[in-house]
Amino acid sequence: MSLQDLLLASIVIMAGSGIQGAVGFGGALFAAPFLMLIDPHLVPGPVNIAGIVLSALMMQRDSGGHHWDAVRWPMIGLLPGSIAGAAVLRALSESVESLTMLFANTVLAAVVLSIIGFHPRRKPGQLFIGGTASGFMGTAAGIGGPPIALFFQTATGPEIRGALARFFAISSAISLALLWLFGQLGHQELVAGLWLVPATVAGFVASRWLATRIDRGHVRVAVLTLSGLSSLVAIGRAVLT
Repeated sequence: MSLQDLLLASIVIMAGSGIQGAVGFGGALFAAPFLMLIDPHLVPGPVNIAGIVLSALMMQRDSGGHHWDAVRWPMIGLLPGSIAGAAVLRALSESVESLTMLFANTVLAAVVLSIIGFHPRRKPGQLFIGGTASGFMGTAAGIGGPPIALFFQTATGPEIRGALARFFAISSAISLALLWLFGQLGHQELVAGLWLVPATVAGFVASRWLATRIDRGHVRVAVLTLSGLSSLVAIGRAVLT
């Protein structure tokens, strides 16, 4: 990977980190398509390394034990969903597109229902399913935020950022472990991920300014918009693959 590619990737990661640092998720949605064009090796390993750093910074900013309580059940569902996504991705590659389409269309339907007044409740069983769907979509399609973010669409900015930062920290760690187990995380990916860390920090710093504007009554709009776009990207990727 050339120095020019790494510099371009840093700009992309900085922008994605700014988005996620302000809204709570959406960094991968923005960054992954551009990083794939720059160098396919940047996805998913280096992106997840940057994601862990960003989540740690957000956890420090939006502190509080109640955030862990908010995502306890989604985290329980995260592991089986991630394992299922990795297993399907490896063993049944011809079926991944269909499953991704199913989950993406489900999320898109939930976005439409939310726009017309439906708000999924944060009950243990529903949160578990949301975490499982997020784990599966994150591993199989690289877009795992929307299934869980929809549960927090009526939360305040600090609440959604604090909760999802903890969820994505665990999610990224699981993804990296699975990538290593499947032989898709090596020295090249580790070096590229470390190179992206300064840009991640810069994006997080910039997100403070954007977060104050998102918090002024626009959290729900941002969540629904990013969730809808994520679903359309996943559907498009499945169709074109």
